[in-house]
Amino acid sequence: MHNHFINFNGQIIPEQEPVLTSSNRAFRYGDGLFESVRMSSGELKFLDLHAERLQTGMKTLRMSNYHQFTAEFVIEQVHQLAKSNKIFDHARIRVSVFREGAGLYTPVTNEAGFLIEMHKLEEGPYELNRKGLIIDVFKDVKKNCSTLSWIKSSNSLLYVLAAIYKNEIKADECLLMNDEGYLVEGTSSNLFLVKNGELYTPALTEGCVAGVMRNVIFKMAQHTSLKIHEVKIKPEALFDADEIFMTNATRGIQWVVGYHEKRYFNDFSKMLVAMLNRFVL
Repeated sequence: MHNHFINFNGQIIPEQEPVLTSSNRAFRYGDGLFESVRMSSGELKFLDLHAERLQTGMKTLRMSNYHQFTAEFVIEQVHQLAKSNKIFDHARIRVSVFREGAGLYTPVTNEAGFLIEMHKLEEGPYELNRKGLIIDVFKDVKKNCSTLSWIKSSNSLLYVLAAIYKNEIKADECLLMNDEGYLVEGTSSNLFLVKNGELYTPALTEGCVAGVMRNVIFKMAQHTSLKIHEVKIKPEALFDADEIFMTNATRGIQWVVGYHEKRYFNDFSKMLVAMLNRFVL
């Protein structure tokens, strides 16, 4: 069995080799962000959207070399890693970016470094989950709405706590709330409700991550007669929905079968997965 490799600042090294020091700012302060990208048949799906979000996030975090992280740059770095790992078909890729250098809260530089990991996936195209998700709502800690809310930040304590709670209650996913009591998103996915044939999702102003797959759903809607509304959603609305599904870039669309005693269908989820596998930006 061959070694598995990572890409650290352009160097391909064995994943078991230590690369981060105790002064790393992502470790110390969560001073970084990341993208999770799906590779299908050797193609990085929706990479332009990922690169755009990554660069915008880096710019928001005042990382000075954000312009370096183009789609072409990411492809070049991932391809180097794919050759070393001998993975050329389907994989989940994580691109982590962090502010370099030491310093306390005040950094000594705003240059960013990166770490790319990849892990093989067995499945090819996006597939709808056979078993629907059971969901609940995490209420212990709320998500604040700010100009940082939409970023996939390395500072993920809220999501970690929600995921622990999910396991404690034996649910498949937990939804987060904001300070006003409106639903925001899942632990690693955006939320969509279906009611009377139309889609409803929390607006970015409610504090949700600007998900790439969320963006793709909006772009697919522009090419069809599908109607999507960005709104405020109270937890009680979950009982009134005809269908609920969660989205993220690596898993695509996952349908929800139940919330408490309420049960849902998956007709729209099936249709959207079929569209997703045909859709090209």
